[in-house]
Amino acid sequence: MLNNKYINRSFLYIFLCFCLHIMASYFSFGFYSDDEHFQILEPAAYLLGLNDIVIEDITGYYWEWRLHIRMRPWLQPYIYFHFISFLRYFGIEDPFTWTLIIRLISSLFGFVSITYLFFTFKSIFFKQNSHFNFFIFFSFWFYPFLHARTSAENLSITLFIFSFCILYKQLQSKKIKLNYFLFFIASFLMGLSMVVKFNLVFTTIPFFIWMVIFKFNFFRIPIYGIGILLALSLGLFIDYINWGNFKNTYLQFYKYNLDDTLGRLNDYGIEPWWYFFTETIAQLAPILSIFFIIGVLIFWSKNPNNPVTWITFLTVLFISMFGHKEIRYIFPVYIFAPLFVSYFFERFNYKYFSNILKIFVIISNLLFLSITLFFPANSKVGVYKYIFNNIDNESKIYYLENNPYLINNMEPFIYTKFLPVINKLDDTIDKKNIWIVSNKFNLIKELPKDCLLKYTTYPQLIFNLNNNWKRLNLNWYILYCK
Repeated sequence: MLNNKYINRSFLYIFLCFCLHIMASYFSFGFYSDDEHFQILEPAAYLLGLNDIVIEDITGYYWEWRLHIRMRPWLQPYIYFHFISFLRYFGIEDPFTWTLIIRLISSLFGFVSITYLFFTFKSIFFKQNSHFNFFIFFSFWFYPFLHARTSAENLSITLFIFSFCILYKQLQSKKIKLNYFLFFIASFLMGLSMVVKFNLVFTTIPFFIWMVIFKFNFFRIPIYGIGILLALSLGLFIDYINWGNFKNTYLQFYKYNLDDTLGRLNDYGIEPWWYFFTETIAQLAPILSIFFIIGVLIFWSKNPNNPVTWITFLTVLFISMFGHKEIRYIFPVYIFAPLFVSYFFERFNYKYFSNILKIFVIISNLLFLSITLFFPANSKVGVYKYIFNNIDNESKIYYLENNPYLINNMEPFIYTKFLPVINKLDDTIDKKNIWIVSNKFNLIKELPKDCLLKYTTYPQLIFNLNNNWKRLNLNWYILYCK
């Protein structure tokens, strides 16, 4: 029987997590990686008639969408297309409102998934209902950041977490009678997670192997397989609707990523097998990430038969075998990070030293949380939002050196189609009654004094602390010259 103190504590931290997700949905707009936008929102923009170059792009930047390649799934862009079309039906023509609502729904969906994850696995990872365990999980910086993304990583991992938790309870709990319909639905969700992001096959296969070895049943395995196959078939059907003819997207994904002849994955760089260990520590909240690595290694060694061990260990093993690696490939494992951190500290017997380390972990988490909550994930999208809200299409707007409407030579049409045309400023143009956009602080300083600063990506106070930061071109400035 749960006591009131436990219930109140749980509610308090869950509410905190809910608020963090809402805040991230509003402030953390833009995208973490190019794929999050150009492989999801721009295909949706193509279906909306805002982007006419996704298919057969002559520049080659959308090479995955060329008719003879076709290795990207349509499911997520197709959902967003219909959702935005629904909003447009009610007269909402603001692309920032579109993406805000999508982020908000994604965040709430993700929030429910990790809450379910917490109550499904907390008894395995820690025995004490301490404030530290609750706080580090429900304030974990990565959750609101990931769930506010329109990325395939976000949606696929959220679907996987729901599926994994349902299947785990169905297989492990002796108090729950196996519900074959629920088992099928959970299997279908796991298949959908692979449709959205086929890389997740390296996480779902380990779970299947664990289930065959430790929970084999002649009824469960076929149901699981049917659920997966139906989801994959739905994905191919959605692809067929959008292409007009059939091609196996999953086979194309393998062929053009991993095949020895046509595979292009390694063209983006080759990293050593230990990349994920070192880069996780360096990029994903240093200090906290150190104890995540230690915690996960301890958990693997002490719980070799646990399904969490199988899906996390084998995911790392599989993706470490590929030459090209990116930190987002480790996200299906990092989603468990606060549980592994708590697992470590519950087994660290030096109480005084442990409390000091916990303080450092909390500070590390809060630092990354504040950055990811209150600043756009991509600084240029903040520029677009300001221009959309403050500068009309008849105004003259120019840039200095770097065109803000291009991101790695690609244009985010879902935003820029609604913005005034921008041109490069040269010496022949009269600097009166014009807007200027730049991320070059040294060029901004040379403008006339009547060019007034109207917007910066980050507060000027931060960049005034260190002149070297101004040279990094991280901050975008918008000025109006009278």
